[in-house]
Amino acid sequence: MITKCPFVTIILPVKNEKQYITSALNSIFSQNYPENKIELLIADGCSTDGTTEIIKNFQKNHLNIQLIENFGEIVSEGFNLALSQSIGEYILRIDGHSEIPPNYLKNCIELMIKGRADIVGGCIETLSRGVVGRAISVAQASLFGVGGVKFRNSQQSKAGFVDTLAFGLHKRELFAELGGYDEEMIYNQDDEFNFRVTQAGKKIWMNPILKTKYIARSNYKKLFKQYFNYGLYKVRGFQKRGRIFSIRHLIPSLFLGGLLSSFLIGYLYNYFFPFNILLGTYIITNIIYSIVKSTSYLMIPFIFISFCVLHISYGTGLIWGLLKFSNKWSDKELKDFHFNKENFNENKIC
Repeated sequence: MITKCPFVTIILPVKNEKQYITSALNSIFSQNYPENKIELLIADGCSTDGTTEIIKNFQKNHLNIQLIENFGEIVSEGFNLALSQSIGEYILRIDGHSEIPPNYLKNCIELMIKGRADIVGGCIETLSRGVVGRAISVAQASLFGVGGVKFRNSQQSKAGFVDTLAFGLHKRELFAELGGYDEEMIYNQDDEFNFRVTQAGKKIWMNPILKTKYIARSNYKKLFKQYFNYGLYKVRGFQKRGRIFSIRHLIPSLFLGGLLSSFLIGYLYNYFFPFNILLGTYIITNIIYSIVKSTSYLMIPFIFISFCVLHISYGTGLIWGLLKFSNKWSDKELKDFHFNKENFNENKIC
C-alpha cells in the first residue's frame, strides 16, 4: 500500500499515431494515481496525420501535458529531449500504440518502493486487427517467434529479474549515472539502455501480473521492416556494449546462414542432405507451433507465414548490420546529444 505518491514523469515519443493516440492518452489519465503527481511529456516527431491536434485537445483538460517538438523524428532523440525537461522522481516510457491498465503506475511504484530493482515493469499483451494482424500478434507472443523474451509471454513468465523489458518505470538516478538513450540507435534504443543498466550492476524486475497492451503491425510488409531494423541495430548495440546481449539474438541469423551455406554446398557438390534436414526441421517445427497457437484452422497458414517473416527479417537484418557497421567495432561512444544532463540534474524533483 502506497503511503506517499512520488512524482512521476511519463515520456511518450510519437509520430503519426492518430489511430492509437487517443487510447494511449485515455489509459494514462485513467490511472488510479493522483494526476497532480504525474507530468506527461509527449515528444512529437513532426506528425502529419492529426496526432498533434488530438494531443492539443487533451491539453485543454489536462494541464500536466507538455508537447515537445522532436524535429529529428527519431524516438531516441525525442525521448532525450523530454528527459532533459523532466522533473519526476521516476521516469516511465510508453509508446503511442500502447495502453497501460489503470493500476499499472501504482503497482510499479509499489514494487519500486519495496526496493525490487532500478527498473520495474511487466509483460506486454500483443494485439492487432484482422486475420493477418492477429496471426502476427500470436507469433510475437510465442517462444518460437521471439525466443526467450520473457516480457512478451505473460502466461509462461514468472516474476523475477530479467535482462530487458518494455514500458518500465525507471529510477531517475539511472539516467544521471548512465546517460540518456543512444541516438545512433534508431531502433532497439530501450534494449541498449537496459543492457547498460545490467552491465552497471543494476537490476531489472518483471512481474507478469503487470500487463500493457501493445498494438502489433497489421501486415507482413510493416512487420518485415520492423524486425529487419531490430536485427540491423542489434549489431550496433553489440558493438557499443562490447558483447552479445543474449544468444537468442543470434539464432535467426545462424539459421539463415546455415540454410544458405548448406544450399550452396548442395548446389556445388550435389549433396542437399544437410539443407533438406535443416529446412525440413524448421518447417515441421513451424507447423507444430502454428497449430498449437492457432484458435482456428483459418489462422494456421497466417501464423506460419508470420513466424517465417519474423525469423527471416530479423536474421537478414542482423547479417546486413554486420556488413553495414563493419567499420564501427571500435566506436563505442554514447551519442545522447539531445540529453541535457546539466538541465536534467538541476530540475527539481517533486
